[in-house]
Amino acid sequence: MPVKKDEPMTDDERRADMLKVTQVAVGTGHGDRVMLGDDPRLKLPTISTDVPELDRILGGGVRLGRMGMVIGEASMGKTLITQWVIAAFQRRGMLCAMIDPEHTYDAEWFAKTGVDPARLIMLRPSCTEQAFDVACKWVEKKIDLIVMDSVAALVPKMRAEHTLEEREVIGLAARKLSEGMAQLTNVNTRTFVLFTNQLRSKVGVVYGSPDTIPGGRAQRFYMTYIIHARRAGWIPDTKDRQGYRLKMLTEKNKLAPPFAESEVPFMFDGTIDNVGGLIEMIKEFDVIEHKSGYFKWEGEIYHGSQRFKTFLQGEPESFARLQTLVHETLNAVPEYNEEVEIAEDPDDKEYNLQEGI
Repeated sequence: MPVKKDEPMTDDERRADMLKVTQVAVGTGHGDRVMLGDDPRLKLPTISTDVPELDRILGGGVRLGRMGMVIGEASMGKTLITQWVIAAFQRRGMLCAMIDPEHTYDAEWFAKTGVDPARLIMLRPSCTEQAFDVACKWVEKKIDLIVMDSVAALVPKMRAEHTLEEREVIGLAARKLSEGMAQLTNVNTRTFVLFTNQLRSKVGVVYGSPDTIPGGRAQRFYMTYIIHARRAGWIPDTKDRQGYRLKMLTEKNKLAPPFAESEVPFMFDGTIDNVGGLIEMIKEFDVIEHKSGYFKWEGEIYHGSQRFKTFLQGEPESFARLQTLVHETLNAVPEYNEEVEIAEDPDDKEYNLQEGI
């Protein structure tokens, strides 16, 4: 029975009327694509990377259903960041896959950074088209995370089947990459896709930055996050190097303020110096009283960063209280390791890998 004009509509009636009108306008068979702005399908969770400094610049972590890219020069930590993300997703029981056209995957090295190789689906594609076709099928199978390392190593099928002398097609790689990302964006509803790309220099640039990335300019428009990774210094600054300080800058972030910087002390044994990273955040944001030569904490004075670091390594309770204080100072969410329930139907994860490919 239609509602009379002089009777106000309830919220539920208004929502039902809005959905009916929009679904009729779109047409039969497309109702699953039409929804209101507060639909639960649009409220996807943010997954923490378990690296507080990386979470801070990303706005708490990475959002499902989005795409991101890590760019940088050679040996600057691009793949390392993807390993942190894979390990964080796996710790929450989520399904991860990796497309490896660059052949950078090494099971032993990935295991050192927390990745479980036995739970990581791998693909080494023969061409660009195969990489994105498989990625789209994986997205439809509701895989939680897909990493592609890197798009610069993707080769279009036409180029792969011919020698360099036989065919010269300018812009082919960029066109295929743009088409693949557009198709992947169209079918993606709840998978986080993370790309890596190399940083190149344009020839003949006199004014402005010569930095560019292979694959054309279109790929930047599909990204929610763009992280620029570079090395800020060695640990320690001597010949006996045990690691380096990885500096990350968000060149694009559609879910948090962009151009945020952070540093993570990374050791060559695969571990992250969380204590050293916390001290860097304390110095950057003046969380506690400190000068160039000492730190003051709970009435005690510790001369030098190394002594304060040694104290925190032996006092996990003080480390936890300082970590909470840092998060409160940054107005961040402290529950970085909170478990997130994603898949309602466990059968969504069971599928034949060969069929997926």
